[in-house]
Amino acid sequence: MPEEHVAKLAQAGFASNPVVVLGSGASAPHGLPSMNDLKHYLLERVVPDGAEEETGWKSVTEAFAAGEHLEQALTGKALPASLTQSIVKHTWNCINDADRILFLKALRSQEEFPLARLVNALFGSSQKSIDIVTTNYDRVVEYACNSGASLHSVGFTPGYIQRREGSEPITFMQNGRMLRSVRIWKVHGSLDWFERDDTSTLAAPVFELPDTGLTPLIVTPGFNKYERTHDEPFRSAIQGADRALEHADAYLCIGFGFRDSHIQPKILERCRLKTLPVVVISKTLTDEAKSFLLEKAGPNFLGIEHCEGGSKAYCQVNPQGIEIPNVDWWSVNGFLKLVT
Repeated sequence: MPEEHVAKLAQAGFASNPVVVLGSGASAPHGLPSMNDLKHYLLERVVPDGAEEETGWKSVTEAFAAGEHLEQALTGKALPASLTQSIVKHTWNCINDADRILFLKALRSQEEFPLARLVNALFGSSQKSIDIVTTNYDRVVEYACNSGASLHSVGFTPGYIQRREGSEPITFMQNGRMLRSVRIWKVHGSLDWFERDDTSTLAAPVFELPDTGLTPLIVTPGFNKYERTHDEPFRSAIQGADRALEHADAYLCIGFGFRDSHIQPKILERCRLKTLPVVVISKTLTDEAKSFLLEKAGPNFLGIEHCEGGSKAYCQVNPQGIEIPNVDWWSVNGFLKLVT
């Protein structure tokens, strides 16, 4: 039965203590904007100032009009620094607005976090730590850890005005015993990371930007992705993510589109060296995700997406996909029913 084969592949990946990779599709169920939502937000709110900015922004809007997605439209554009800063701040505001609403729901226990159930299920073994690599700026995974009573670290010390943790990762101890914790590698930055005017970095749990003095440390899609990632705290986050990805025994990718060149090369490199399970679940698998699974992931891959009335699964024996009715295995909650 195809259902049994899909379940076997999913359980093999889950039982191998996978590195979890989160894309924007993992946050979308909580009301966080998609990349397409962000594109429209920027189109509505970015107002170029002066001829140089107008020329640069015109090149972006023309790319949008030609059907390019956000990252395609912003890649390779020589935009003035002032316009780049405007795009960064509007990007921060767009995602922060939704993140703040989610935070208030979490405070009132009005939001379910399937990722919390996932983390607790992964800790059902003797595993002491879980690595989660994410391209998202939002704090969905942090809220999920909190709601599920799991400790986590993101590269900064605890507190309200947080400094970078340095070369030694933070660990949590109680009565001389190391506690289980989730290590979150935010390779494109976070809503609560900032740079001061003196170029020092900090993290702070704020939901409103001051007029001056703090610049969000987020790497927006496209134009400044590689320029900023040579700087801290991005460099440490990427190095930590690289180590986790390079030593993984399995990958569980949730809502990840395989469009980010910081992450999939490491997964590809690992898959070339070792045959290991690669599981990708998403409401809609991107063409890039399907291409990676079918052509580069090796034999033990599984991709699951939504289809009318159920789920559609892709694996080596069904590379064109097979529809499985009446199940939502593409969602985190549905996937957990499959593997636990």
